[in-house]
Amino acid sequence: MPPFRPTRPVRREAQKALDWRAELPKSRRAMTAVGVRRAVQLSKGQPVSLETIRRMLSFFDRHEVDKEAEGFRPGEKGYPSKGRQAWAGWGGDAGRAWARRIAREYDREWYLAKLARKTEERTTGDSNE
Repeated sequence: MPPFRPTRPVRREAQKALDWRAELPKSRRAMTAVGVRRAVQLSKGQPVSLETIRRMLSFFDRHEVDKEAEGFRPGEKGYPSKGRQAWAGWGGDAGRAWARRIAREYDREWYLAKLARKTEERTTGDSNE
């Protein structure tokens, strides 16, 4: 399996999260230690494993709701919100699209099972993730 190197937009988005973290007061900083490590890895263009691609997709699924909160978009009060910072640390929308492409191509069975679970959760209203 080839190494999965983050695309330029993914690297830029992760770097944006690190820049915000450096500039904002401690009370407004976001990201867990894992999130910071992921942002550093992605911003430096270091290769990631297929398992990390899975983790990225799981992160994006869990944190999709953060995009609805105030401060996620420029011009909103509190921008960048903690959710926006974390989203960027994992590569942002570009990271999600990149991870999806890799999962569809190299981890198709897992990806299709994940989609089926999400569809089932939507129809039954049950979420175990």
